[in-house]
Formats: sequence, structure tokens, C-alpha cells
Amino acid sequence: MKSREFTLIELLVVIGIIALLAAMLMPALGKAREKANQADCINQMRQIGTSMKMYSNDNRGQYPCGLTSGGALEDGIHHNSPGLAHLIYGDYLRSCKIFVCRSSKNAPADKYEQLAAASDTANGGKSSTEKSSYIYYAGLSEDDLTGEHGFLRDKNTNHSMYGNVLFGDIHVEGSAGNKATKWMERDNCFNMNISNTEDDNYIEIIDTNSLWADATGIK
Repeated sequence: MKSREFTLIELLVVIGIIALLAAMLMPALGKAREKANQADCINQMRQIGTSMKMYSNDNRGQYPCGLTSGGALEDGIHHNSPGLAHLIYGDYLRSCKIFVCRSSKNAPADKYEQLAAASDTANGGKSSTEKSSYIYYAGLSEDDLTGEHGFLRDKNTNHSMYGNVLFGDIHVEGSAGNKATKWMERDNCFNMNISNTEDDNYIEIIDTNSLWADATGIK
């Protein structure tokens, strides 16, 4: 029997169908990948939370303090993700990769010195120079936090309209936003907005006695 070859038009039709199917599947695959990244963030935050508890047990209930860009200790309660380097230095965590979300563009630090000296902004998901994808509020103790108070969360752009928050009782909870309200502004109970200004580098020093008063209404 004589074989029949495909015509050019038939080949173009087949290629077109394959391209159409690929275009239909790509959004679904993208959503599935993002869901996996969100779940990975939850797991990483739980591990960070557990290491925080171990650190506090060895340091009279105090969580890691902040660090200056030179690696020196910095007093006060404020947004200071480089302070997470204490967990690596003290061997409470083994790898700096745990501080990087797979949905972000952050590159993990090779060692704790790089994490301690890295830049740190709220929109770190767009920066390849930052070594942590999570915002951490340094200078708190176990007594300052409850299950309603967050002290570590995704940076603003990690997951677009969604983010995870690590609370004082070491549970992790997701927060979803919409077109009207950004996820990190939807629920102020975790009191982790840095500032109402447009400056991502702004660091607000918060009075310990009124840390949660503005967010919860409890004096």
C-alpha cells in the first residue's frame, strides 16, 4: 500500500491544535505551580516558627533581635528580616534557603553573614538583592505575642493577591486580597504594615506597650 504524506496545510492544522491546547493548559499549570509554592511557604514558615521557639527557650523567651547593615545588634521592635540570620548562626536552622519563597525573585544567602547584611524592603519579591522573602518583626518576646499576633509574613509581592502569616502560637494562616483591598491590608490583626508611606525602606519603631492597640482596639 502506498503511504500518504501529510500536506503542509494538514501539518499547520495539527501545530495549531497543539498550540491551542498548550495555551489552554498553561494557566492551569501556572495556578497549580503557585498553589504548590504557597504550600511550600507555609511549610517553611512552620519550620522558622519552630526554630524561633527553640531560640527563645535558650534566650529567656526573647526572639532574635534586629541587625544593622553592618551586622551589629539593633534594639527596638521593627521590620528587620536580616535578624533571621541569628537562627542560622545559632544552628537552629541549617540553610538560608528556607527564607526564600519559590514565587519570589530573591536569591538565597550562601551563609548567615550575607543574610545579616542584605537589604530589606516590603516589596522584596521584585528584588534579586534581598536574601529573605519574608518580613520579620524583630525585638519581640513570647510574652508579646498570642495566636492573634503575626510576627513573620510573606513580602508584598511573593504571591500577588495572597500571603501567609506566622502567628505567635506558631500557626501559619493565609490571607487573601482582592482588587479593592491588598491581602496585607485586609486584616490588621497581625499589625505588620510597615507604614502608610510609599517608601519600602521606611522602618517604624513601635512602642511595645501600644504594639497591638492600634490594630485590635485593646489598650
